[in-house]
Amino acid sequence: MGSYESYELEKSLADIAWRNLWLSALELKRALDEKAPYDFPAKVKSGRILLVGEGNLSFSLALAGLVGMAAQNMTSTTFQRVAEYSETTIKNASALRRIGAAVIPGVDARNLSNWFGQSKFDSIVFQFPNVGSRNPLYGRNPNHVLIRRFLKSAAEHLTGNGIVAISAVNSPHYDGAFDVDGAAERNEYEIPVAYPFYFSDYPGYSHVKTKDDGSSAVGEGDEFVTYVFHKKKQVVRKWDLR
Repeated sequence: MGSYESYELEKSLADIAWRNLWLSALELKRALDEKAPYDFPAKVKSGRILLVGEGNLSFSLALAGLVGMAAQNMTSTTFQRVAEYSETTIKNASALRRIGAAVIPGVDARNLSNWFGQSKFDSIVFQFPNVGSRNPLYGRNPNHVLIRRFLKSAAEHLTGNGIVAISAVNSPHYDGAFDVDGAAERNEYEIPVAYPFYFSDYPGYSHVKTKDDGSSAVGEGDEFVTYVFHKKKQVVRKWDLR
């Protein structure tokens, strides 16, 4: 076989290997359990909802616009303190308060009891958590550690049938980085149910990073998923009743 034929064969094999790698990566995307998006407005209308890590508060405001007076069931929090708020965040916070929603700055989603004591919520929501770092923490991706600690903290503030919802980019990278199944198992939640998430369902919602520098961790071509977590049911044994 001549050098040209050998080169063409190697190139073809490389192309096949790359295609197979690309296809396997696609298969690693989270398979959605549901076809319809998760109904956040219905959760607001049915009980108390806590939103954490709300950045510029645009998701909270968009959600409030869909539920009318039920916005009074909403408590929206940001990791940033007021001194760090952008003009957009200040304006959105004022709009939320005018329609009856509570807005609390400086809340760490990993330690909710510091702000909410014994308070319980029917839903606790964290939209697109991202620490903005790839440096390992305790040998794990820091985003995994963040949601693991958040889930542990949230469990103490859920009503009996309460849920936790986390939205993220639906990609192999994010699925591996967050390891939502592992975080759920560690904190005694069922494996989360995956729903599609569409920004277009929430007019005015623009995602920004925690530092609110105008940039986003999501891209125009990305697909998105909402993971909904339920606590595992506690099994009561006969000897536990004594």
